[in-house]
Amino acid sequence: MELLKKSVEELAVTFTARMDEFQREVRTSIPAASPSSNINSQFSVFRSFVMTALENLQLQLQLLCRQQEAMEVRSRRKMLLVHGMPEVRNEDPAQRIVQLLSERLDMPDATGSSISRCHRLGRPVSDKPRAILVKFKDHGLRDKVWFAKTSLKGSGITLSEFLTKGRHDAFVEARKRFGVTRCWTRDGCVVVLGADGTRHRLVSVAEVSAIPAPVGGAAGTSVTASTAATGPSLPMPTSAATPKPHVTVRARKPIRK
Repeated sequence: MELLKKSVEELAVTFTARMDEFQREVRTSIPAASPSSNINSQFSVFRSFVMTALENLQLQLQLLCRQQEAMEVRSRRKMLLVHGMPEVRNEDPAQRIVQLLSERLDMPDATGSSISRCHRLGRPVSDKPRAILVKFKDHGLRDKVWFAKTSLKGSGITLSEFLTKGRHDAFVEARKRFGVTRCWTRDGCVVVLGADGTRHRLVSVAEVSAIPAPVGGAAGTSVTASTAATGPSLPMPTSAATPKPHVTVRARKPIRK
């Protein structure tokens, strides 16, 4: 679908360039007083018709892409990604996930039968462990695990939603513009907390760019997040920062007249 969309865009660019070149040649080669000068106006009508057809085709293609992405998001509604879990040779990812749910998230009722699919993504290329894709049989259990992810704090293991490429790109762009603490995902959508406190649900990079960036940019947000984590840095007392030299003040003798 992305290749088709790109092909149509390239076709529109190429067609516009060729039409501009042909129209310039027609205007320079046919005098205005010539009986065949009407071809210029006819060509303008033909160009307008073709450009309108291309625009309609692009709009229909965008609508088709959105529908296809919505179907893909719905198919991933029971999935989560587990990051940071050490990779062991000849492991059983499903069993390790069940152990994680039981020990770290206090879900002893979760068993292997609660998971319909579980495997690591991609091929091992470095010492960094690959993410584990987990698809639960019940959407309620998936949500329960998702909302309990704060229990994994400090373990080096994190959870994330399995986003489509377009929404993942939107999430990355949102974090660049607004900072990590003002962006998160929910049900496959990107949620951004605007400068005025309004929450925006987004699905594309274009929608992210349409939101006004907060004053100071994402860098200011990152500093705020760091300060919140480590605590504000208090100014040192003047005596401790730069000791002042001791000065002895002597009384002045009266002047005799």
